[in-house]
Amino acid sequence: MKRSVFTFVGLAGTVAALTSVFYCMRAVMEVGGVCASGNTPYDIRVQCPTGVPGLMIGSIFLGLGFLALYAVSAVGPNLTLLAWPALFLSLGWNFLEFGLDPPGGNGTAAGWLVCAVVFFAMGGIPLVIGISAFVMGRDTRVPSRVTNRVGKVGPGTGTTVTGNLLISAWVLQLVAIAFGIWIGIEIFEWATGAAVSFGFG
Repeated sequence: MKRSVFTFVGLAGTVAALTSVFYCMRAVMEVGGVCASGNTPYDIRVQCPTGVPGLMIGSIFLGLGFLALYAVSAVGPNLTLLAWPALFLSLGWNFLEFGLDPPGGNGTAAGWLVCAVVFFAMGGIPLVIGISAFVMGRDTRVPSRVTNRVGKVGPGTGTTVTGNLLISAWVLQLVAIAFGIWIGIEIFEWATGAAVSFGFG
């Protein structure tokens, strides 16, 4: 039960942090991709959107903490290694969208499109390698707590318990992911005062 709680909190927190970073990046790109805030002797040409700098920094560090908690306590399939593709593919999508339709509508932004290609490669290649390894039945280097626990189950009951635990673990993690996305959006809206649109563009 304790590991299940840690799994839920760790995964939900990680997803919430990723969601916040995703929307913070979009907010910055909407003002041109470069901004500043705080006390500085220089004139700030573009002020960062309200709440974005603090939320971005907090999301990065808290996200790493939640990911560490999830990594060491995951019940069932351990999705820790998917955090890397999730980060780079989501941010790559922002680069692609804003590169094709930059603020002001002045054609395309070649620099952002190059970044999109780089980020998609950084996230997509490890994802493809991981999926290939999974399909081929190779063991990951990240342990599954369900497997460890099932190894202690008595003869004649292992298959049923394994199935029940895996189903429960998948449900737990899917709910944590959905909850994390919702929490991330709520935190972004609270911190910035900006409403999130579910339609891109």
